[in-house]
Amino acid sequence: MTDDATERHPPESERTMVRRAAPTAVEPDPVLHVLDLEPAEGIAARRIGLDATPLTIGRTPQNGLALPSPDVSRSHCILALEGEAVVVSDLGSTNGTIVDGRAAQGPTRLAPGSRLRLGPFTLVYRSGRASDLARAEEVERDLARAGRYVAALLPPPVAEGPVRADWRFVPSARIGGDGFGYGWLDERRFAAWLLDVSGHGAGSALLAASAMNILREHSLPGVDFADPVAVLSAANARFQMDRHGGLYFSIWYGVLDIGSRVLTFGCAGQHPAFLVAPGEAAPQPLWVKSPAIGLAPDWPYRRAEVAVPPGARLHLFSDGAFEITAADGAQLGIRDFLPLLSAPAVPGLAEPERLWRAVRGRARPGPLDDDVSLVTLDIP
Repeated sequence: MTDDATERHPPESERTMVRRAAPTAVEPDPVLHVLDLEPAEGIAARRIGLDATPLTIGRTPQNGLALPSPDVSRSHCILALEGEAVVVSDLGSTNGTIVDGRAAQGPTRLAPGSRLRLGPFTLVYRSGRASDLARAEEVERDLARAGRYVAALLPPPVAEGPVRADWRFVPSARIGGDGFGYGWLDERRFAAWLLDVSGHGAGSALLAASAMNILREHSLPGVDFADPVAVLSAANARFQMDRHGGLYFSIWYGVLDIGSRVLTFGCAGQHPAFLVAPGEAAPQPLWVKSPAIGLAPDWPYRRAEVAVPPGARLHLFSDGAFEITAADGAQLGIRDFLPLLSAPAVPGLAEPERLWRAVRGRARPGPLDDDVSLVTLDIP
């Protein structure tokens, strides 16, 4: 007969021991509030954490953040954490505290991504979990690396010879897909081009770099790079958007024959290049209507040509140079930009730098929304 107690309670030797794992410690992931100081003349980029202690910003070292510029007041503004919000208050500064393009009137609550402008300095407010901010910072580093790679592919200026070339390239904070190049095809023909990939980010930058390498190395098999139509057609076959993550690009491509002084060109989805001739009041647009590279397989691209008079200047530029938001919030376009091409030169200043300073002077404070590429070719 079986002992009921034994059935209900087996001997110690027959019992199964169950060990429970100790609870895993949860890593802290607090909400952080930070200011990212963008690099400016004489000061490096840095990140400043915000906490319960208010942060004063001004010109003198007594402030929690000192920004050395005569345009910054001794005690310029103060930021305070109020609950889950950060509030900035101007301290009667001479030039004001500009928040997202407008002067702060009384205590102003900052939204994540808000931009503070103090004299020549820009600070961006960010808020989020520590892990999220760390991931965002890594993405920004990747974008910066992509931007440096594209910049490394750009050609050196050409200061002498029958064609002289110079440029200014300013990548946006998000990194666009601008790219350009120029160079001799043989002893009498000089090619120049500018492209702009759709979208922003590392993907756009890498596609721009891929196209730039092919164009500068003339590595489209069987293609005559002196023929704009052949180049555009071959590029369109190579870079169809369904094989490149849905990305496509616009491009202007031209070839100058210095013997005949004839410029042959074509474009795909790109706005015109402009030729400025001595004595002419308005720049001449050089354009052929056609879709961007990657949008329409087997598109029949067309070429055009123009005679280039002595002393002419050819301008190539990306849409980031004219699609900008002005300081007053107005949206500018290419018609606002074109008069700059005919404006007088500034002694001692390269033409692309002159244009860039004019663009920067019109735009609202802070980085522009898109890459800016400005290329000039002088043809004596």
